Amino acid sequence: MRFYQLILLTYFIVFKCLFIYSQEIGQSISDLEISAAKYEKENNRLELARCQTKLGFLYKENNNINKAIEYFQKAIKSNGELGNENAVKNLYVNVGMIYSEKENYEQALNCFKKSLQINEKLGKKQDLVSDLINIALIQQSMKNYAESNQNLEKAVSLAQEVNDMSSLKNSYGMLSENYDKLGNAAKAREFFDLAASLKSHIQKEEIKKFESRTKLAEAEISVKDVEIKSRDKEIRKMTREQQLTQELLRQQKELSSLKDKEFQTKERLQEARQRYTYLIMASLGLFLLLVSGFLFFIFKQLKEKKKAYEMLEQSNRQITEQKQEIELQRDIATSQKKKITDSIYYAQRIQNAVLPPVSLIEKVLPEHFIFYRPRDIVSGDFYWMTEKDGIVIFAAVDCTGHGVPGAFMSMLGVAFLNEIVNKITFNKHIRSLHASEILNQLRENVIGSLHQTGKANETKDGMDMSLCVIDFENRHLQFAGAHNPLYIIRNSSFMQIDADKMPIGIYKTSSIPFNNHELTLEKDDLLYLFSDGYYDQFGGVQNTKMFSANFRKLLLEIHQKPMAEQKRSIQEYYDDWKGNREQVDDVMVIGFKFEPQIVFSAVSQEYLWSDKNILIAEDVDFNYILLFEALKPTKAHVIRAVNGQAAVEYCRENNVDLVLMDIRMPVMDGIEATKQIRLFNKQLPIIAQTAHGEDTDIEEINAAGCNDYISKPINLKTFLTVIRKHLIK
Repeated sequence: MRFYQLILLTYFIVFKCLFIYSQEIGQSISDLEISAAKYEKENNRLELARCQTKLGFLYKENNNINKAIEYFQKAIKSNGELGNENAVKNLYVNVGMIYSEKENYEQALNCFKKSLQINEKLGKKQDLVSDLINIALIQQSMKNYAESNQNLEKAVSLAQEVNDMSSLKNSYGMLSENYDKLGNAAKAREFFDLAASLKSHIQKEEIKKFESRTKLAEAEISVKDVEIKSRDKEIRKMTREQQLTQELLRQQKELSSLKDKEFQTKERLQEARQRYTYLIMASLGLFLLLVSGFLFFIFKQLKEKKKAYEMLEQSNRQITEQKQEIELQRDIATSQKKKITDSIYYAQRIQNAVLPPVSLIEKVLPEHFIFYRPRDIVSGDFYWMTEKDGIVIFAAVDCTGHGVPGAFMSMLGVAFLNEIVNKITFNKHIRSLHASEILNQLRENVIGSLHQTGKANETKDGMDMSLCVIDFENRHLQFAGAHNPLYIIRNSSFMQIDADKMPIGIYKTSSIPFNNHELTLEKDDLLYLFSDGYYDQFGGVQNTKMFSANFRKLLLEIHQKPMAEQKRSIQEYYDDWKGNREQVDDVMVIGFKFEPQIVFSAVSQEYLWSDKNILIAEDVDFNYILLFEALKPTKAHVIRAVNGQAAVEYCRENNVDLVLMDIRMPVMDGIEATKQIRLFNKQLPIIAQTAHGEDTDIEEINAAGCNDYISKPINLKTFLTVIRKHLIK
């Protein structure tokens, strides 16, 4: 009973302490303000600083932000007078956090910088890491990504020094976000992978700690069980020995009583009996005391064991939750990877679709080969070809980068080359075209579309290329190159036509025009165009680059073989050189044998519209490229308008034979543009483009005055048939 009374008394004392503590915490704001005024009057700076700090936190909890900032500023002043710099820098951090929540980034940045100065003075590296991350976060919110990166790099260095894995992970994550905003996808991906790796490492360490604690708890429980069993045996042994001792004493007293029976009186016998009764009561009391102690010990052990089991269960629950979270993140990452890969494979089909058709190349260049091997799914290298009036233009282009970024540049290059050649040949005869003219115009288009200015911190995206203009009938070759030369083998002799040492893009010599090289070709001349990915491959016995000298030597060794065998030899040599090493760049080698001939167009006369002007009103670059490529074989002159208003103005001032009008465009949509054109030209064929051919769209198209419509995605045969129907009457 006293045991339970002791427990109740303990609970009462604990609850009393908690009640007194809660009364102290619940001190009202008004009481603190009275105390602050009192301490200020008494010039007690230490207690005044404490009151001001408490008032700041209480006002912050009550969302009275202005009052919170006021008292924090007062506390900063008081602690500064006391020389308590550690308190001052903590208060600056609190004020900085409040300004950050209010999106007052200038004030927040000022507070964090003051905290940084104090921590630099105190030499607290861990706090310096926090201050640098806070400053970088504010600069990120202000979109000062470069400055934010500088502070994050300092934070990374310090975090590595103090082994602060959590701050290191946060810094890498913010660096990934900043580089993504700056458009540097490679750096963003690099720091994202570092942050993800650290997060995985931290989670694994936490799991190990939980497993260690679990095993420790189980070991402690096992030890406690052994101790309980051991003590139980000792208690039972002690009880048995006491019983034997008491029995021996009793027998001795009985023996003594018998020997002295004749001499003892009745009173002595009664006293012996009383002593015996007292001894029994004492033994019983001792036994009850031992049993009570044993029960108390068992109760305590059971309580500790229950607590250990609860800790073990909590640890297992946390481990299970973390495992589920890790598996969820893994599934999300796998799903995202599949979506991205599927999108890239779809982009590969689009990229392959805009390459010159095999039938056209075989018709113009019967003896040729193309060794084309992208490093990734999509490529930054591409080849391009067109034929107009017996003149063949062939180009091998190497865009900056590879993979998805390179593929975007290649699509841009294909569109620009088609547009440039069509524009030049529309304004003058194809035979007056110069190869250098195409490169000059392409450079202007790339610089303009990428908004390149030549500043030191901007990307230097562009292209290296070699371009040939061949008049087969007159055996005349024009060549212009940006970094990439042209190789010619004639009668087993090697010739090299050098390219200009400048790219298609912004460069220090971008104001200088490209040189145009002219040469008379002879029958069976072998011409080779290529990108630098072939001979820049690392490999061989010493793991070095192949270099162009070995490439030229290989071409001389195989040039007498048929073109198909040359391709096989080039491919086998490359694979042997590379071995099991990673492919470093996209690879493209093109070779063909010159045979004088008259080149005829590969398109049916039924769809040759070289005398027609077709306006494409389309704001999306990708959709325009698909339409342009679909019309390319018809030799029609294609013009582009990026919105409805531009389409109306062009039709008003120029001769247009047909308009392909997208109904969804900025500035002015296709429906309104069609209505405007019909006000001054009712005969012009206008064919609308709609995404799915829905009934509501068709009704709007007909009401606006369109002659017909085509649905996306485009069926090429149906597309050309619809255009011919309205173009040829």
